[in-house]
Amino acid sequence: MPDPDLLCLDHVSVQRGHKLGLHDVSLHIPRGQHVAVLGPNGSGKSTLLKLVTRELYPLYQPGSRLAIFGRSVWDVFELRSQLGIVSPDMLSELARGITGWDLIVSSFSASVGLWRRQPTSEMTRRAREAVRQLQIESVVDRSLEAMSSGEGRRCLLARALVHRPHTLLLDEPTTSLDLPGRRDFLAILSGLADAGHSIVLVTHHTGEVLPQIERVVLLRQGQIFRDGPKAEVLRSEVLSELFGTPITVHEKDGYYHAW
Repeated sequence: MPDPDLLCLDHVSVQRGHKLGLHDVSLHIPRGQHVAVLGPNGSGKSTLLKLVTRELYPLYQPGSRLAIFGRSVWDVFELRSQLGIVSPDMLSELARGITGWDLIVSSFSASVGLWRRQPTSEMTRRAREAVRQLQIESVVDRSLEAMSSGEGRRCLLARALVHRPHTLLLDEPTTSLDLPGRRDFLAILSGLADAGHSIVLVTHHTGEVLPQIERVVLLRQGQIFRDGPKAEVLRSEVLSELFGTPITVHEKDGYYHAW
């Protein structure tokens, strides 16, 4: 029997305040597929992301269905151990006064640096493996406040990797990084994709779409505007219509740059 889809949405709507964040959206993402979800601010990207992480729930209506890895009911902590979530908002929300190591290892208890027991030898081994993989040995013992944005982002990625998740769910992963930091972090993500990690990237920057990503979903006003192969979706005329302004797209070395 084939593995269930990572995500299965059938006619899903989500209420956000006085309006619909998503309206009658149907979207299937197979397990193992690299996908980017792209759209302007307010298009529904964050709502879709929060559906997957179970921070939001769809409206009940006949014919509507939401399943993650084939299941509609999840223990949130169990689900998040299978989804490696990386978002710049997480760093700003995390408790201060903790080290990178605390941030990484406390992922096993779904906390942030708050431990009622010592990590097991297996937890420590996995954390050290992630630290080596991301080459942050020299900074991991520093406090988060003493790190650069790029170093903090690598620690957050290591926190996501310790569970060996099925999928990495990346929300605007290079926000606040300078050009060298952005280039280096995208190279790390590209290497993880090559190593077999499934990537779901949520962004409004075409330049973040990794070469390994083969499918792009465009959102506009809470609905799917376009869904298809990257080369067919990331075209000047399509993005110009999506954003409502003239946009030129240029592809170089597998990356699509728009201005």
